[in-house]
Amino acid sequence: MKSTKIIALLALMVTINQSVNAQIKAYTVADAHSHNDYNNNIPFYRAYEKGFGSIEADVYAVNGKLMVAHDKKDIVESRSLKILYTDPLIEKLAHDKQRKLRLLIEIKEDYKAVLPLVISELKPLEPYFSYAGHPGRLSIVLTGAVPPAAEMVNYPDWISFDVDHLDGFTPEQWKKIGLVSFPFSKYVHWNGKGVLNSDEISRVSAGIDSVHAAGKMIRFYETPDTKSSWLALIRLKVDVIGTDKVEELGDFLNKKEKDEYVAPQPYVIYHPTYKSDGTVKKVKNIILCIGDGMGLSQIYATYTANRGQLNIFQIQNIGFSITNSADAYITDSAAGGTAFASGQKTNDRAIGVDPSGKPLKSLADYSAQAGKKTADIVVCELTDATPAAFYAHQSERSNATAIARDITSSPVDIFLGSAYKDFTEEVNGETPIDIMKKRGYTVIRNFDDFLKSPATKILGLMDDSVTRPKMNGRGDYLPLAFNKVTNTFKNNPKGFFMMIEGSQIDHGGHSNNLKQVITENSDFDKVVGEALKFADEDGETLVIVTADHETGGLSLLDGNIAKGYVWGDFSTNDHTGTPVPVFAYGPHSLDFRGVYNNTEIFVKLLQLIK
Repeated sequence: MKSTKIIALLALMVTINQSVNAQIKAYTVADAHSHNDYNNNIPFYRAYEKGFGSIEADVYAVNGKLMVAHDKKDIVESRSLKILYTDPLIEKLAHDKQRKLRLLIEIKEDYKAVLPLVISELKPLEPYFSYAGHPGRLSIVLTGAVPPAAEMVNYPDWISFDVDHLDGFTPEQWKKIGLVSFPFSKYVHWNGKGVLNSDEISRVSAGIDSVHAAGKMIRFYETPDTKSSWLALIRLKVDVIGTDKVEELGDFLNKKEKDEYVAPQPYVIYHPTYKSDGTVKKVKNIILCIGDGMGLSQIYATYTANRGQLNIFQIQNIGFSITNSADAYITDSAAGGTAFASGQKTNDRAIGVDPSGKPLKSLADYSAQAGKKTADIVVCELTDATPAAFYAHQSERSNATAIARDITSSPVDIFLGSAYKDFTEEVNGETPIDIMKKRGYTVIRNFDDFLKSPATKILGLMDDSVTRPKMNGRGDYLPLAFNKVTNTFKNNPKGFFMMIEGSQIDHGGHSNNLKQVITENSDFDKVVGEALKFADEDGETLVIVTADHETGGLSLLDGNIAKGYVWGDFSTNDHTGTPVPVFAYGPHSLDFRGVYNNTEIFVKLLQLIK
């Protein structure tokens, strides 16, 4: 007991700062440990190339060699420490000049036979050894059947030991300890699902704190090997996270920085009056808000980031849209947009046509026929799938020239997006821009000019820089555009139909970038807030908020609503088949409750337009 107190006192001053720093530790794959690495189908290289900072090999002394195996019966001539680890380390460390690594060698039996072989066989790695007074890149730690504390000081400085207790060491002996490893079952019995409760956390934390207070790093073995358990170890500030799942833990930690987001500050949401919500009366204006790629996880991640406040969540009438296309379980934006723009399931990649290629009338067409003003507002290329679904008729979404040409026969009054170049391709000596000007449209390239323009027919073609991602400085483009259009249309006797898209929520899902998902969804949610406010002021406006599909297969692993913190994990960089929510506010909002195909959104809206 006395020696333990001495250790703690000597380490205390050194570890105060270390403990503080541990609280803000940024975990990377360098904190990962490949447990029983030799059991991998490719020992050493899988963990090393993934970036692991720690690799474990179990050894026996056999005929003057160190053989790698978990049990003696598994020993084979080709699986020596030299072949599997020493030679690859010599090769890799000579080439990778910045790489640091811990080699944890477990002595299965007879340390007196094993340790001399460790000293001789690892001698070629001596230039890389890291120990007190020698800041190298390779730490050698012996674990398992290690010698008694009194003998540890007899071995070279570059050899340290891993132990499972803190008692009985003198300060000199304690200097030889490179790691402390406890069985997780010493503190809790947990299957790795859900979360540890407060009592369990307290017990485990006490063990961790005792090691940190003694100035050493801690590892647990016999832990569950799941994402939930890795997350728990990170929360507990464990120094070394072990796994048998090299790729899974490697990806989990490598993506951690990109998969986490903390909103710098919340934005204020609008609280609706609900005066006209659910009433059965005339619908004069329809505002269709499409969050491209926006599933429930994206929405809840945004709610969390905004400290538990969301305009979308103020909407009380909710349904679910089934999004499959005519020829695929998972839709793309072209078929998804066409379904609620024109009321028919079509093939993936098809825009504004049925599966046979026959053109379909869109809600914008029907609205114009009913005397309504119309707008198609996006924060992406106007020739992209969703905006194009409201004016174009093409079987292939990538045919931007043909899509741009289709705009010349559309009745939509105000267009806003990017992709100016697509509208400059000549056909028979004329570009779509030329034709639109002849039709009386004002072609605008500057966003400020768009906001100030008194024109009622506008083709707004912004530079790509104007529609760059929100996290890259786009500003309030989408909410400002919304207010511009509603102010232009609000006095029209027959009302208006507007489709406004949060286009780049989808981009964040495709790139598996949680920050982009949340910042784009926040921007879109601000538009929803403006739409709810307009609906309350007008009394005859129906607001629909939905998505064409979910993108990224986003799962939420952790979060803190009070702090605006979210940790998500993506299962794909593509769309998924998950149904998406439909939120409705205003007159006839009750019509949108239930679970239905995305085409029903068109059917329900068309009845109100007619």
